[in-house]
Amino acid sequence: MQTGLHSAFQLNNAFDVPFLLEMHDNDLSAISAILFTASQQIAEELERCMILAEKGDCSELKRRVHLVKPLWGYCGLPQMQMKYQLLEYFLGENPGIDKLRLRLQQEHGQIMEGLTLINNEAIRIHEFLKQPAS
Repeated sequence: MQTGLHSAFQLNNAFDVPFLLEMHDNDLSAISAILFTASQQIAEELERCMILAEKGDCSELKRRVHLVKPLWGYCGLPQMQMKYQLLEYFLGENPGIDKLRLRLQQEHGQIMEGLTLINNEAIRIHEFLKQPAS
């Protein structure tokens, strides 16, 4: 347990900080690695989802959303995980292509904000860990 690092570095309160610290045993390096990896996976899937939406492939889109959903929670962003859960419910109703496109366009901005938040925090942790110990 690395409580010295924890007390010197404060994670962004936009995250579920207690969850992240407990899940990763207060290891900032592990948290940073998880955030980097998850953001890459989420970004890749978001691109695929936009393509699937353009094709109107609700079934595959729902499957992809379902696969990505836990990554948000694992990153300590349960509100984004819930957003993906609601999107999954919406896709389960098999909406028409126009409704599908509109919904993804509406969600895209918040998803990008979530990805930016994850990336910025991963970078911030990485930079903190590179500092010499005092």
